[in-house]
Amino acid sequence: MQRVLVTGSSGFIGSRLVKVLKKKRYKVVEFDIKKGNDLLSYEDCKKASKGCYAVVHCAAILDEHAKNLWKVNVLGTENIIRASAENKVERFIFLSTAGVYGNVKGIANELTEKRPQTNYEKSKARAEEIVNSYQELIQGTILRPAIVLGPNEYWRKIIKVIKKGFPLIGSGKNLWHAVYVSDVVDAIVFCLENESTAGETLNIAASDVLSLKQLVLEIKKCLGLKPEVKHIPVWLGKAIAYLYITFSSKPIVTPEHVERLIRNRHYSIEKIKKLGFEPRVNTKEAIKKTVNELKPL
Repeated sequence: MQRVLVTGSSGFIGSRLVKVLKKKRYKVVEFDIKKGNDLLSYEDCKKASKGCYAVVHCAAILDEHAKNLWKVNVLGTENIIRASAENKVERFIFLSTAGVYGNVKGIANELTEKRPQTNYEKSKARAEEIVNSYQELIQGTILRPAIVLGPNEYWRKIIKVIKKGFPLIGSGKNLWHAVYVSDVVDAIVFCLENESTAGETLNIAASDVLSLKQLVLEIKKCLGLKPEVKHIPVWLGKAIAYLYITFSSKPIVTPEHVERLIRNRHYSIEKIKKLGFEPRVNTKEAIKKTVNELKPL
């Protein structure tokens, strides 16, 4: 029975991965701050990864304004991969983000230049460099998922905003490539069980892509709302965001949110498909599942 360490094992993706791995008869070692584990403790990392065949590193801080974001996402990655290499772990799978490409012109493949814009994206881009610097000591695989659809707080907030009839900032014509959470989990397991993915960087996204406006309309359809979308220009959206920042301790929308909203996101998944992985859930299905799983909103 192969032993696999999963960091962020209580998180949105990690908790689902743990269930799948256990069903597949892996011996899973769970590592999470909620379980008292600390990525910033090298001793914790070394103890947890001892005797493991593989480490799947899902743990990360997503909150742009968290003080510990850089420490956890960058130094934490260095700690866990160094400990894994020292313990002679064979495989290391790192969950990064397609956000490292920034605002995409055309379709981004794995060779597209990285242009991260947010603190989170910059921390993931730096963590990728660390993983690659260990390739001679441990076989690392970097996965870059598109925006992950599924029943989490991020999508709960978005769906609530759409339900309230908030206008869309910009034209909404920008592409918003997404991927359903179960496909991300399946892609991780696929990489774990396929040596051909060792040393590779791979995008994960749905086989289809919707524009932001289409995505909003699809959510409205699932909520039984009128298929109409109001728009406001980007400059006005940014002005409102700055007002929120100035006068609210918990702003609904920030300038960073606006930038991420109007960004173009389209990713090629040809590389992982050639290796034998095929995402199973299309975007409309993923939206429907997400809305249903989050009811009542």
